[in-house]
Amino acid sequence: MKLHISITNIMILVGVTIFSAYLYFVGFWQVVEIIKGLDIKIALFAIAIDLICISLFALSWKVLLKSPSIKLKDSFIIVLVSIFGDMMIPTASVSGEVMRISLTTKKTKLNLSEVAASVLMHRLALGITFGIVLGVSITMLLVTQTLNLAALSIFIFIGVVVIILGGMGILATVNICKFKKIAEVCLTKMAGIIHHFRPSFRLENALLRMERGLEGIQRTVNGISRGRILLSTMLLIARWFIMASIPYLMFVSLGYQTSYWIVLTVSIFVSMVQMIPVGIPGMVGVMEVSMTTFFIGFGIPTDIAASSTILTRLVMFWFELLISASAASFQGLSDLIAKARNTNGIMEHTKADMQIHATR
Repeated sequence: MKLHISITNIMILVGVTIFSAYLYFVGFWQVVEIIKGLDIKIALFAIAIDLICISLFALSWKVLLKSPSIKLKDSFIIVLVSIFGDMMIPTASVSGEVMRISLTTKKTKLNLSEVAASVLMHRLALGITFGIVLGVSITMLLVTQTLNLAALSIFIFIGVVVIILGGMGILATVNICKFKKIAEVCLTKMAGIIHHFRPSFRLENALLRMERGLEGIQRTVNGISRGRILLSTMLLIARWFIMASIPYLMFVSLGYQTSYWIVLTVSIFVSMVQMIPVGIPGMVGVMEVSMTTFFIGFGIPTDIAASSTILTRLVMFWFELLISASAASFQGLSDLIAKARNTNGIMEHTKADMQIHATR
């Protein structure tokens, strides 16, 4: 535990160092002077847009989950908790997805494989919509003659690769039971290592649970209608376009005019950078450098690019960190209250039984 804490502290220090160097090179006081001219009303509107984007993300997942026992409010809170997990434990969204699956299984009557299938399909749909929206933004940049041939080739290549990988992922998920033999071989080879750390481990039981889990995931995935998948995809596409309006509004609030399609393209690529498991909580420093560099690459002045980046991060990181931490705290408090109520209920039943026996 001490080692884990020390590594986390080191990575935080690395992030702070990168961010400090970033502020030095972009000109800290110049950025401060530019941000002073910010239109606060537009900036506050950007916060509202961020909440809409989170809601769309939660709704697009809920459509795939299709559980009457979970409301949109609950899915919104679960997504916030997963965002907090991703920020605190940067593992390419794995930590956040694990939290999402865990909380959902607690709140619904769905089993683990059903919830895991919905999260997996949602993640794949997010990847495919990434490629689709990137294709749209590239086309518009080409139409408006904002993109040179070299950059165009790179963007097209990345977009095609992402779409192909997403499609392969969906095909693999739909036919996941075909990978059962491979999974069995891998688990069998790792059995000795697992048993060393967990003496109670039994290979036969693990293989049985794995088989049931794979069958449950495939059954759930096959049960998701095309209409629900299409609706989820459309919601995620809308989210990409709306999300890009946050940095775009920051440019507007600073009085700088730029192409929305440039901002959309940068937003897409920055989200891809965020998926890289660097290990720095919140990707502090890395995200600022990446976003600013992308904007500069499109000809935006360094101080303006840095100012818009910092303002965008205030909304899409620090504001989200605040509300996601609150949601995580609320979730913990809710669990304690639920446990307390269950305990009180058991005590009341026990008292009632004792009174009945006493009267007898």
